[in-house]
Amino acid sequence: MLLVVKLALFAMVVDFVYRPIITPAKDLFVFRPGYVSHDSARLHIRYSDGGNLELRYKELVPKASLLYQNTGSDDTSIDFANNSPWESAGEFGPPTEDTDYTTTTALLNLQPATRYLVELHSRESTLHTQTVLLGSVEFRTSPLPHQPSRLRFGTGSCIKPNFPYRPSWTPDIYGFASMLDHSDSLDLIMFMGDFIYADVPLYFGPATEDYRRLYRQVYAAQSSRRLLRKVPMLHVYDDHEIKNNWHDQDQPPMGSAMAAYNEYNGLPNPPPAVSGASYYNFTYGNIAFYAWDTRRYRTQWETPNDSGDAAASDEHTMLGQEQKQHFIQWLRDVNHTAAVKFVISSVPVTTGWSNFDSSQDTWRGYPTERAEILNLTQHIPNLFFLSGDRHEMAAVELPSGNIEFSTSPVSQFTFPFVGKFKKDIGGEHTIYYRRPGHVKYGILDVDTESDPDTPRITYSLYTTDVHHGKRPAWVYEAKGASWR
Repeated sequence: MLLVVKLALFAMVVDFVYRPIITPAKDLFVFRPGYVSHDSARLHIRYSDGGNLELRYKELVPKASLLYQNTGSDDTSIDFANNSPWESAGEFGPPTEDTDYTTTTALLNLQPATRYLVELHSRESTLHTQTVLLGSVEFRTSPLPHQPSRLRFGTGSCIKPNFPYRPSWTPDIYGFASMLDHSDSLDLIMFMGDFIYADVPLYFGPATEDYRRLYRQVYAAQSSRRLLRKVPMLHVYDDHEIKNNWHDQDQPPMGSAMAAYNEYNGLPNPPPAVSGASYYNFTYGNIAFYAWDTRRYRTQWETPNDSGDAAASDEHTMLGQEQKQHFIQWLRDVNHTAAVKFVISSVPVTTGWSNFDSSQDTWRGYPTERAEILNLTQHIPNLFFLSGDRHEMAAVELPSGNIEFSTSPVSQFTFPFVGKFKKDIGGEHTIYYRRPGHVKYGILDVDTESDPDTPRITYSLYTTDVHHGKRPAWVYEAKGASWR
């Protein structure tokens, strides 16, 4: 009996560690919306069976806008979506092996604040050309720029398929399964890094295929397929998309890691601020976002000896000069043109996490640049920082007066004893802190419509440890300020 137990445990370990090798998901099909603006939508596709592809789309007309008096029925649940005509976005060639059979295409000339249904078809040339429906997605375009709006979006970082481990032929991502309960009301999800773990529990190697396998494993999970066809997901990357605590800029395996990241997560994002970069900004009505790249340009962290030497401190950067100057200009641009602003950082801005690892890897390790940024953001009304990384959750009022919501993991391990969070240090005020929970994510409700001069921003923390993730474990309503 003991031998059987040992063999079963060994099989589970092998399954958990080597699942990407055992089942590499070479035939994976992906069709999902990426960035959706007021007049366009990026669509991410993975399809390996060949044949030209065609996108067809139509508006989903709200039932309330249609006339019922001629239907001969009082049943207002009749689906009138088929009454709007299909349009074709044209044909294009199939993705190739060079990009792991992925491609990102765009629908253009869409209407703002409108829900669309999009179908992906394969056109197979036989004796008689056949059209095969491969999949469909729905999304709603954003309001016109600068228009008062209501936005509901999810935030979080860090996922590992099938953690905690459960024997299964089809490993799932339990955080995405929980998010599905709220997906009908989400406009988008902002995923803040560690979408894959290239080095946990085992680093398979620096080749691009070693990274691609891990992305395919995530996208093959049942909850991933269901969630991501319903809700656009935008991304920043962090260290585990490359290697733990990455700060070696473009040294190998950065090239291989970023090739796979761009194929699966980077290209469906909003257009980069600078060609070839991964940082970007976008708006949703009069709500503005800036997503940092905190890995590619960072140098070695500051040491205590550096902090007293201005010349030495200036050599230490997380953003790099070009990204930082672009961000500073963005702050000027949105200061009085966006009611609410969100800055996305893959690592926390708060200094509350203070163990050896976080003292180097988070913004705590770059105090000079952090102080420079906070000195600017203190003058920007209704600016919030969103971050992940630490596998814990903290809401912190920073010395600048800006609030940060740092939320993770969406579906990963927690640290039961290591690196206690230090509250109320360095001019910060800790509003809330939570360590437990293998599943933790935030949902933000932003309302700039009810009172255009004073927006409302509400953060809700969800964890499957409380109410099974059906209702919030904690809710915080931030005080909006006049911003014009």
